[in-house]
Formats: sequence, C-alpha cells, structure tokens
Amino acid sequence: MNTYEYKTIKIESKGFFNTSIENDQLLNEYGAEGWKIVSSFAEQINGITSAVYYTFMRENKAN
Repeated sequence: MNTYEYKTIKIESKGFFNTSIENDQLLNEYGAEGWKIVSSFAEQINGITSAVYYTFMRENKAN
C-alpha cells in the first residue's frame, strides 16, 4: 500500500511589483525532490494577500 508524506510552507507576499523569481525557484526545488502541490491558500488581511500557504505531498519512500 502506498503511503504519503506532506509538507506545508508559507511564502510571504512582498506585493505584486516586488515579487521575485525566488519563489518559483523554491517551488521548482521542491518539485525536483518529488513534492507535488496539492493545495494552496492565500492569507488575506483587509482584502490584501499577506502570504500564500502551499501544501505538498509525495510518496513516502520509507515503505
């Protein structure tokens, strides 16, 4: 039976014009390690996004 492990990270928003490709590089690193995004959630304060949470999963290699 396959089992899975999960990881959730938070990426702080720096504003639309201050966003860099560092976030894409980080997400690509997780992808290269076998992690797949299964959920994302934007945290908002007064209608402004302050952070995005990404939940990843991958097959547990320990089994």
